[in-house]
Amino acid sequence: MVTSEIADYSGLHGTPSDYFSPTSVAQLKDFLENNPSKAIRIGGGLSGVSGGAVPLSHECFLDVSKLTAIEWYDEDAGIIQCEAGVTMHDLLQFAQSKDWDFPVIPGSLNQATIGGMVACNGGGPRSLKYGKIGNYVLALDIITPTGETIQVGGKATKISQGISDKSIWIGSEGTLGIITSLLIRCTPQVPPLHFKRIACQSLTELMHVIPSLLRLDPSILELASKDALKFTSNVNEHVIWVGFTNPTEILLPASFNITDETPDILEERFNIGHKLQEYKPFIDLDVSFPIKHSAAAVNALSYLLNEHQLEHIVFGHAGDGNYHIHVFFDDNRMVWENIQQEFDKIITSHEGFISGEHGIGRIHSERYKRTVSDWNKNIYTALKSCLDPNNQLPSLI
Repeated sequence: MVTSEIADYSGLHGTPSDYFSPTSVAQLKDFLENNPSKAIRIGGGLSGVSGGAVPLSHECFLDVSKLTAIEWYDEDAGIIQCEAGVTMHDLLQFAQSKDWDFPVIPGSLNQATIGGMVACNGGGPRSLKYGKIGNYVLALDIITPTGETIQVGGKATKISQGISDKSIWIGSEGTLGIITSLLIRCTPQVPPLHFKRIACQSLTELMHVIPSLLRLDPSILELASKDALKFTSNVNEHVIWVGFTNPTEILLPASFNITDETPDILEERFNIGHKLQEYKPFIDLDVSFPIKHSAAAVNALSYLLNEHQLEHIVFGHAGDGNYHIHVFFDDNRMVWENIQQEFDKIITSHEGFISGEHGIGRIHSERYKRTVSDWNKNIYTALKSCLDPNNQLPSLI
């Protein structure tokens, strides 16, 4: 049947050939077994910025957002069994209701689903201290496009028995199978943090203090350029927000303005992503670098964009070397298309990657194909031929 348009936050829109929204895993399995050649695009909360869940016209949009069962597998050990459509907000609330916590908090907390987060190996501001979501996956239930059920990982928290098979699907972006159920490990309650706000007139100078701040063992270390702050506080300064589990003294030169803050100060950072949606069409360049190269890499990328008069802002998870460079467009998107390869060459020359947490999706597919190694391509192609022999799911390569 013809369905309505599907869109996420990437700016892509698509009308699929068909739409199916199962309310149970059994219903999903039955659908797949009865449609052995149907092209499928998997989606849930549609909170992504890379277009990975936006269907093409020949694809069936498989909406897993109604698979929302959630229960304790082991309340004493803090292990949750849940279905893929559970939102990160509901997962967090469920864990906290029994004095556990879940430290991976995306910006789209109320919308992002656990299945989607695992599919792109998502992170967030707490990744600096606690790592990305893949660290908390113990086991996955997968259904292949032909309806076969696969169980990977295990219920034990420590396994060394052959390859880590669950890792094949973490970050695979819905191209190797459909995640239906997950076993997730919680953490003890995250302690409240003591926040500092560090401001400076030079973005490069600000970025150069990141290694010294990391030596102080922060839980959160976020950064935004003053151009990014026009969407929130509209101050004329570049800013780092850093949170510690204990009161911590920071000693920096007089060119830095350091203030003590409450947790509310993080709204100055995280409202950027929400407010820019209302501005202009954009592309989110979710780049990631080793800390030692971050300042030079971001400076080189900004120089290139400025040279071609492309309006952009810089913000992100500076403690992880993960920056969201948003490029905004009027009628000049072709300028970006013409410098993509030069942009990506700067990334690879600084030992970086084109995505730190948002994934490849449709938006960055051609860039990924140009930058990924032949070895990675061969491994992925072999997995694809085994798990999706009829090419029903999208491909990263």
